[in-house]
Amino acid sequence: MSILLGAIMGIVHLVISIYILVIVISAFLSFLHLDPRNPFVEIINRVTLPVFEATRRKLPWVVVYGMDLSPIIIIFVLHFMDTLIMGASISVALLGMFSSLITMYIWIVIISAVLSFVPVDPRNPIVEALNRLTLPLFRFVREKMPFVVVSGIDLSPLVIIVGLKLIDNIIMQSIIQM
Repeated sequence: MSILLGAIMGIVHLVISIYILVIVISAFLSFLHLDPRNPFVEIINRVTLPVFEATRRKLPWVVVYGMDLSPIIIIFVLHFMDTLIMGASISVALLGMFSSLITMYIWIVIISAVLSFVPVDPRNPIVEALNRLTLPLFRFVREKMPFVVVSGIDLSPLVIIVGLKLIDNIIMQSIIQM
């Protein structure tokens, strides 16, 4: 019986992993504004749009500043379910989700820092969302640690990333010890 259960868990894990990949592909395709009649785009939309729409109906706050965060919410829920299915405890699954959130925010900080070196339209919805997610923390770090601005170069994103990685390492150590 345990071999059958292991096989079923493996299949469910594979299906969840593939669906997460399809959601990521769908999110990237939404930025490309491809023809919705393209067969590949049509298949991806048929598989993901009903779940996105249901998430937006149940959680109307997932659309922030014109950005639809429902794919991220769905990925986190699927990751949480997958972790539980694979035999982890709820606390390990929650710590894993928190670690994933930290990693996602680190990428947001990196993207925001890189965009600060490139001329971009500040009214672009993505740039606005990135700025609203990062600039308050950048300002806080610059106020509390004025030495992070060296010769006009703002190192506050680096300080934030190092701090978040330290927190993430503590979380990962606690997961390993469980």
